[in-house]
Amino acid sequence: MFISKTGNGAPLSIEPARQPIKLNLYRDYEVRALALAIADSPFLQMAASIDCVMVSDSYLMTHLGRSSTRVSEGEQPLLLDMMVNLVREVASEVRRSFDTHPPFIIADMPDGSTRDKTIALASANRMIDAGADVVKIEVCNEAIFDIVSALSAQNLRVMTHLGYTPQGGQSGRVGTTLAEAFTLFKEARNARDAGADSLVIEKVDEFVHRALVDRPESLPSYAIFSGKSANGGQSLNVWDSVFRPGFEARYFPPTASYDVASYPDIYQVPVIADHLGRFLKLTAMGEFPLSPPSRFKAEERRTLQQYNPWLDQEVF
Repeated sequence: MFISKTGNGAPLSIEPARQPIKLNLYRDYEVRALALAIADSPFLQMAASIDCVMVSDSYLMTHLGRSSTRVSEGEQPLLLDMMVNLVREVASEVRRSFDTHPPFIIADMPDGSTRDKTIALASANRMIDAGADVVKIEVCNEAIFDIVSALSAQNLRVMTHLGYTPQGGQSGRVGTTLAEAFTLFKEARNARDAGADSLVIEKVDEFVHRALVDRPESLPSYAIFSGKSANGGQSLNVWDSVFRPGFEARYFPPTASYDVASYPDIYQVPVIADHLGRFLKLTAMGEFPLSPPSRFKAEERRTLQQYNPWLDQEVF
């Protein structure tokens, strides 16, 4: 596994021959589909490491058809209740479906659940009690590092989400200039120093992604729409393996073949397992994701290659 479940969050050694994967899913039947896809594929058993499954707050957008993972203040307690119940459901099915080497379970902290230390600690403990091994927090502002530190001080394991953060409300790619890259690097160091033991990196330029994770000092990481790196893992979504987005998307999973209008009728275990198995295989073979074009010039790329983001050094 890319990240250990024990040992005070210390990462295990990376297995270069196996592609580390974090899979976002939501329901027990999706866990069953994952187990079926792996059982039916000797290739996946050899080439992919399903390190973790994350119960993601994007459930609001996938299964419930909302336009965002952000909710009104009045809805926030209801959203947290829903997420805790989903974590409990997924954790129970993971124990049933994976007799050996089960993926560890990440609980996505939903909108409003980390707005102060007291609320964050209570929310995170509910997730852990429901069966989560780790909680994932979006870094939408500098104040979140105090939240990470407070949770870590209580021996709760925290994954931090850098780059594009849906709860932050911004859009577009992140880390497309050197200044943005150095800001991202600083956030990664702050997350590490606050006690986070892993990262999600979303919609970040591939050269910034590589500079951040292809270092011996790097925290274990999983990238979303950020290209590939030598040592980092990929964060995938079971829903995206089946359903096409409602817009033209060159970098979307090529296995997606159904319109969302066909949900829930076609969204059954055999269909999910078939699509997900092919998606995981493409990822393990290095054919997914594609790399969006970079805006960096050759000299800027050399700067990123030479700079170690995990050392608190001067920008040159």
